[in-house]
Amino acid sequence: MTTTSDKNDILLKDVPYKFKASTPALLDNRSFIGGEWVGASDRSIFSVYDPEDNAKLCDVADLGREDARKALEAAQKAFVSYKTWTNRERRGLIRRWADQIKENKEDLAAICTMELGKPFTESLGTVKYGTDFLDWFEGDIERQYGETIPAAKGNNRIFTIRQPQGVVAAITPWNSPVAMVTRKVGAAIAAGNTVVLKPAPETPLCAIALAKLFDRSGGPPGVLNIVTSSVEKSPEIGEEFTQNEIVKHLSFTGSTAVGRHLHAEAARRFIKTSMELGGNAPFIVFGDAKLDSAAEGVIASKFRSSGQTCVCANRIFVHRSIADEFAKVLEEKMNSTFTFGSVWDKDVNFGPLYSEKAFTKIKAQIEDAETKGCKLISSSKANGNYGPNFYPPTIIKNASADMRFMQEETFGPLAFLVPFDTDEEVITMANKTNAGLASYFYTEDISRLWKVAEALESGMVGVRCGLISACEQPFGGIKESGVGREGGREALDEYTEIKSITVAL
Repeated sequence: MTTTSDKNDILLKDVPYKFKASTPALLDNRSFIGGEWVGASDRSIFSVYDPEDNAKLCDVADLGREDARKALEAAQKAFVSYKTWTNRERRGLIRRWADQIKENKEDLAAICTMELGKPFTESLGTVKYGTDFLDWFEGDIERQYGETIPAAKGNNRIFTIRQPQGVVAAITPWNSPVAMVTRKVGAAIAAGNTVVLKPAPETPLCAIALAKLFDRSGGPPGVLNIVTSSVEKSPEIGEEFTQNEIVKHLSFTGSTAVGRHLHAEAARRFIKTSMELGGNAPFIVFGDAKLDSAAEGVIASKFRSSGQTCVCANRIFVHRSIADEFAKVLEEKMNSTFTFGSVWDKDVNFGPLYSEKAFTKIKAQIEDAETKGCKLISSSKANGNYGPNFYPPTIIKNASADMRFMQEETFGPLAFLVPFDTDEEVITMANKTNAGLASYFYTEDISRLWKVAEALESGMVGVRCGLISACEQPFGGIKESGVGREGGREALDEYTEIKSITVAL
């Protein structure tokens, strides 16, 4: 293809679609603005690739700043009427959207597997996680209460109400292209806002499919808009989002460096922001921990999605007295857990990294570890050719604080094991980072449990639990891991303004 098309199923002619779709028209290469499926105004396109073999999947509309402005204007026009919808009307819309996603879960999972390389079975879990958020927001919409406040002046009565903010500009990452959309967009729309969403250039197809299902659910034109763009054009979209007076809230998930820039630019206009940025999660195994349980926690936290999550364990501290034994238990768990092969095989549960760029970063950290005397232990079953971006789950023994991974988020399947001696020492090492998203630890000592949970500097802590993400949980970090919370009862609060009203009798 050289230009975008108006045919709903255009990509089926070009994409090596390895799954029999029940709804082929979900696969599209166009953006969605004001209820219309459109290409870029200059008809430019960019390519999307399959991480499993680096083969080109398709071309997608490459929108620029002018197109983003049109999308924001469409969202503002829609907000004028959408903000008058009752909570119950918005609740019905979210419910219908969630039901549409559930009915098409296998097609959505297939699209996720195509553009992200995530094993199909794991992609199904990602879609389920995404609908969990919509289910939660749908239930929370009618619990957005105000309050009455006792007034100091006897003739006054004070009460508060919550109102939507307006147009939300949202930017989502590539590593969870279904749930990251529903977590942001679902909350914003549930609260009465309209949204312009820019998905990651690596994974735009899931966002497009979700917009199609939103459209089928009766979503009014302009309430949800999708602006797809290449890596090269993404900065100009970000500029429009931060500089256009229409935007009242900017929500971003991605790297700390980009988040810092967007946050600073948004501050020039005092735009409300919610930022979910990078992590460098410590995972602590104390000497009294149950090793089987702790190893299972590492498997869940470190290797899920091939280590490509912002909350995955990045630095694994193990008490010196159990370091060798724990490495053996972890290796056994690793060898018994993972199945390798085609990501379309429903028994496979470990896939490639999302790109050559990610693979190169992993190799650099490995080389750094090897030059400093570390021992590498890879899964004994990962002995086949699983594609150019595949790297097996690997344990690195005897890692040290002077290695790259200590201050550089790995985002890959490398489990660095660092020995420690005292509680005070490991808490200091765990907190010695600018990131503060998630932390994990395993202990059977109830006193240590509370002390360490309170001492760790992160927005979320998993205690004897390696998988902490849930729709009912306020998700977010401190320090340079961002501001604001997504999920939980706090999610809709992020997208509303509190107005106080004083009435004199």
